Amino acid sequence: MNIQTDNLPPPQAVEMIAAQAAQKLGEILQATPEFQAFLTALKRLNQDVKVQRLSSEIQARQRAFQWSVDSDGSHTRELARLEQEFETLPVVIDYRRAENEARQLFQAVDAIVSREAGVAFAQNAQRSSCGCGG
Repeated sequence: MNIQTDNLPPPQAVEMIAAQAAQKLGEILQATPEFQAFLTALKRLNQDVKVQRLSSEIQARQRAFQWSVDSDGSHTRELARLEQEFETLPVVIDYRRAENEARQLFQAVDAIVSREAGVAFAQNAQRSSCGCGG
């Protein structure tokens, strides 16, 4: 990566370097088998008819549960049954596995970037409120 920052003031040079490094890192991460497997699993999950049906039922049950009294625990049991059925679908199991592998990859990258930067990267990369309106 060849970055020309000679004629830029320091803040703009840092911004340019960071943007180009982030873009390159994003490209590298997108090309990994873990991320590609995650995207494939996510697509299959979103297209699965059983997933859509159970998701709708779970959401409807959660909405109904908010406005009802569950004195005999039947709403809680039915919601738990639906959630368990959802989590045992093969497409959901595959998605959870791919999600976990992608998370492990991102955590490993975060550890390397944190080590090289000398600061906890992901933890400090979150937007904070400075009280300056930004």
